[in-house]
Amino acid sequence: MQIERTALPGIGIGYTLHTVEGRSLGVLHHHGGRRDLLLYAPGDPDTVERSVRLTPAEARELAELLHPVATIDHVPDLEQRAGKLTVAAVPVTAVSPHGGRVLRDVVADVPGVTVVALLRDGRTITAPGPDHRLAHGDALLVAGTPEGVGALSRRLTPAEP
Repeated sequence: MQIERTALPGIGIGYTLHTVEGRSLGVLHHHGGRRDLLLYAPGDPDTVERSVRLTPAEARELAELLHPVATIDHVPDLEQRAGKLTVAAVPVTAVSPHGGRVLRDVVADVPGVTVVALLRDGRTITAPGPDHRLAHGDALLVAGTPEGVGALSRRLTPAEP
């Protein structure tokens, strides 16, 4: 699948996806944060047949419905643009001593790292609170310094004896 990205000066960025059935869908990301979901006319990639205006919150929720781990798909690009920022999905493995513990106790003394989301059973829980209880099989989507992310990864996935 290919997604085309087009800069639209003064407006924002347009993204176009071509489906296997030959339809074209688009997302127009305005500079102000609003997004428009676009359905192009069959066989005419320049004519918008229908559009739906989405607030930033509606766009995030729709992304969650379409692909629960959409955020992870964009991580390599984010890492390239952010320089010293590292973004990673850190698993809570079956051998982790932290399954069943609350998030606060697991990350409180790890400097330079922020938990962005918790991935569980194909679902994404964005910005989990400090009292959120971890389970074996979860993964934490974290952002931070390479040292902080590495320290949290070592804590959650200890080397097997």
